[in-house]
Amino acid sequence: MKLCTIITAAGPLLAAATERGVLELAGWARRHSDAGAEVREALTSHMFSSGLAFLEGGEVAREAAQRLLSMADQAPAECLHAPESVRWCAPVAGARKLFALAGNYGEHIREGGGSVPEARTTYPYFFMKPPSTALLGHGEGYTIAEGQRQVDWEAEMAVVMGRRARHVTAANAMDYVAGYTCFNDISDRSLAVNPERVGRDWDKFFDWLVGKWFDGSAPCGPYLVTKDEVPDPHNLGVRLGVNGVQKQNGNTGQMIFRLPEIIAFISKVVTLEPGDLIATGTPAGTGVARGEFLKPGDVMEVEIDGLGLLRTPIAAA
Repeated sequence: MKLCTIITAAGPLLAAATERGVLELAGWARRHSDAGAEVREALTSHMFSSGLAFLEGGEVAREAAQRLLSMADQAPAECLHAPESVRWCAPVAGARKLFALAGNYGEHIREGGGSVPEARTTYPYFFMKPPSTALLGHGEGYTIAEGQRQVDWEAEMAVVMGRRARHVTAANAMDYVAGYTCFNDISDRSLAVNPERVGRDWDKFFDWLVGKWFDGSAPCGPYLVTKDEVPDPHNLGVRLGVNGVQKQNGNTGQMIFRLPEIIAFISKVVTLEPGDLIATGTPAGTGVARGEFLKPGDVMEVEIDGLGLLRTPIAAA
């Protein structure tokens, strides 16, 4: 399934991409008098009200959505939208937590002048972004704020968790995954800091971190593609273009830490919950390595095999 959250006159709604268009799941369920017990339960329990509610609904929600999509050819026109006319939210707009990995592709480390470690000698470095203010949907604009001078792109595959996970092992970590989505870890490489401040040992680290978690810095989507549609998440092409010019072209098989190790490690530090996102790092080709940075009027596009295309236009404050 390719699930998404769209904005309609009735507010945000959970939908799914079909051959006929973007289908409102709750609207189709209400109009289908014989959709089955699992659909009635999902509708009564509001499991189609949002991406987060759907994931928390577990197997009941998944089976109900699959049944509705199996009959999508019968859905009335009022439940369908043309993709080009849709206003998109992040697929799990109400996500509680958003994690992102740093330095998980060797060539990206090298283009920054670093040396690539062996996975056995280290562990996945991760940080957090505030999802309520950082997430953007497909087509939503990112605004360059006052003081931001070196705004950069980072195309990434993000994992969406489907179950609560605490102290899981790498052997069973993938059992907790709901699916995957396109992600762009927008970063400011050189924030305008207080010129009068007294330098401290941790300045370099925290300047880097503050350049990660600002508003709108996490475009995501357009879809949550369920894991049954992605046979091998470690063999997906990851590309990013700016104004139609390709800047990044990598593959998830280049990750230093694979998904089971990433999920297992984070779950030992923080409890993972349904809807939590983990962006898994970016391949080579970032702007800072090229001496190029985003400016108003630019348009970024992240495309990942099987996951769709995520577009983010850039505007001035």
